[in-house]
Amino acid sequence: MCELTVYLLENDREEKLMEDVATITPEGERLVLTDLLGQQQIVEARIKELRLLEHKVYLTR
Repeated sequence: MCELTVYLLENDREEKLMEDVATITPEGERLVLTDLLGQQQIVEARIKELRLLEHKVYLTR
């Protein structure tokens, strides 16, 4: 499977925001994370790093 786990980096810590993310859609200053079941989470952040081989996305504010 190619789903992603999304983390927020703050104060040298990583906080897991969401697992099994299938899409990340930018909407202005926000990102809409959508998982395999269609559940969504909206985050005011930007993408800092993609680690595709590890299936990880890191966000910052």
